[in-house]
Amino acid sequence: MTINDFIPVQTTPFDKKTKIKIHLWRLINRTIFRVFPNQIKKPRIILLRLFGAQLADTVNINRKSNIELPWNLTMGHQSSIGENSWIYCLNKIQIGEKCCIGKDVYLITGSHSIESLDFKMITKPIIINDGCWVATGSYILAGVVLGRFSVIGAKSIVNKNTNDFDVVVGNPARFVKKREFKSI
Repeated sequence: MTINDFIPVQTTPFDKKTKIKIHLWRLINRTIFRVFPNQIKKPRIILLRLFGAQLADTVNINRKSNIELPWNLTMGHQSSIGENSWIYCLNKIQIGEKCCIGKDVYLITGSHSIESLDFKMITKPIIINDGCWVATGSYILAGVVLGRFSVIGAKSIVNKNTNDFDVVVGNPARFVKKREFKSI
């Protein structure tokens, strides 16, 4: 192999209709979506639903979040997405009920094959089960399933599944303990 054989051009395999839909959504996401203050949630929910997102009426999505390909997003009752978070839905992203996706969190369902000369795009879904907290600045990578009530520590990079009630931290994220709820 020579350098001339290697073509790492970042292209997407989408048809023309999908590319137009992506660009239309990006325009809306960067304009109308951001106009309404965070206290007025309904317009953002309506806009996302118009583009195919499946959202409970009670979700809270920060106006400064960036959601790409929203037709691949599902969110359950009382879940939230924080400021400046990037929800990259090249594949399905399923967020369960009562999940907190913190500020500056990246949910990334796509990458490129390092074995491909033409930088082939690969995608895998992300599943975040009920009751999870993904803390500030964390990354959840393609194919990861977060078990119920998992906690992802701030600035962690998660590349493997977690079990129910796991608390993981670091880069790469490692198990530190089980989450325990104490009665008040």
